[in-house]
Order: sequence, then C-alpha cells, then structure tokens
Amino acid sequence: MPDKLDESFSLTTKLLFGKPLGPLKKYEKWLRNRVPSGKSVKSCFGKGDAYVPEYGACKGMPKGKVVSEEDLPSANSKKIDVASASSLSSMKAALKNIAYFVPTYSEGSNVNAEKSFLYFNCMNIRHCFDLFTSKGCAYAFSIMDAEGLFGMHRVIGSFSIHCYNSLRVQRCFEMDGAINCRDSYFCHNVENLQDCIFCFNAKGMRYAVGNVEMGKEKYLAFKQKLLARLVPVLEKEGALPFDIYNVLCSPAKSTQNKS
Repeated sequence: MPDKLDESFSLTTKLLFGKPLGPLKKYEKWLRNRVPSGKSVKSCFGKGDAYVPEYGACKGMPKGKVVSEEDLPSANSKKIDVASASSLSSMKAALKNIAYFVPTYSEGSNVNAEKSFLYFNCMNIRHCFDLFTSKGCAYAFSIMDAEGLFGMHRVIGSFSIHCYNSLRVQRCFEMDGAINCRDSYFCHNVENLQDCIFCFNAKGMRYAVGNVEMGKEKYLAFKQKLLARLVPVLEKEGALPFDIYNVLCSPAKSTQNKS
C-alpha cells in the first residue's frame, strides 16, 4: 500500500522543484534540521510506544514514567493505598509511585496520525507536534490549516518546505518571516511576494531576484538555473548544505557553524 506521506512529499517537491523527490525517509534528517523533534519511547508498562516531543516541558518527562495509549488502563489502575492517605505530606510522597505521563493527547477526528502529539482534525501526519486542521504533513511544529508542509515551524500554508514563522505561504522554500507569499525561495522578512528569490525586507514584488524586479523571462531563466543546481544535490545527498539562515555565509563560515 502506498505511503500517503511519500505521495504528499512527492507532490510538494514536484511543485517546488519541477521534479518529484522521495522517499520521504531519505530526507528525514534534513527536514528535521531546524524543527523541534521528538522520539518514540517504550511504554513503561510494556505495550506500545508513546511519542515524546523534545520541546518545552515535554523534555522533562522521565522516560521510565511514560505510558502509551494502549497502557492507559494499567496506569489508571494505580491508586494510593489507605495508609498513604493519612495526611497531605504522606499523599505527596506516595504520588511518585502512581504518577505517569501520557503524551498522546489529540482531539477531533484524526486519520493516520503517526508519532505525533497534540493535534486536532488532522490526516496523514507524522513526526508532528501542535497541529490543527492539517493533512499530508511531516516534521512540523505548530502549524495550522496546512497541506503538504515539511520541515516547518509556526506556519500556515501549503505545499512548502523549510519555512518558519510565516503566514499564508504557498509553494515556498526556505522562507522566514513571510506573509502572503507564493512561489518564492530563500526570502526573509517579506510580504506579498510572488515568484521571488533571495529577497529580504521587501514587500509587494514579483519576478524579483535580490530585491530587483527583472521581468518574467529573466526571472524564470534564473530560477531554472538555480533549480538545476539544487535538485541534483538533493537527489544525491538528501539535503542541501545551506538554508535561509546561512545562505549568505561563506563556505568557511557555514562549515564553522555546523561544528
């Protein structure tokens, strides 16, 4: 049976790069790069796993106290005995023996949600945390009303990869602080851009490279040259050696930042 996330990733990469990429697993490390991640923890009662985000208070959950959804009845059966309930101090001391963490919270109607936590009305999601009304997304943190997003952090949008702190982005790649942008790549602190590359602190531009509008024909020629260099690297390595946060750094500085 086809993997729905592979299909979604293939569609998103085809829209962005003109060529479908996959499988999704090959790009996992790259997609996780700047997104709070999580890991599966074996339930302390032995049945199933629970997905624990490595973020905020969740990072402090003792792994020996994590309970899966399958083991909820076992956790619920633990009670404080009568002898330990004689005073508040004795009850407090006894709590450590019956307290467990169940990081499987979700609400609404959800389908095919894997290794995720805190989601509502979602379909076909994996390795996600804090998702609402989204589908076909993976390695995402705090997104809403989304489809086909991968490696995202606090975003509303569709069919995009590696966008952060952005609102209403469509078919975008490596964007940070973007609002109402479409078909754009490697832009920061921008608004109402369409078909733009390497634009920063800009508004209302189209067919622009480096904040200079150059017309549709020249723009598309530049975009084709850029993708011709990016796509083979992604196919071979499963990642790029730079992103929106270090694309303007020299190779030496980028290497130092990684070490």
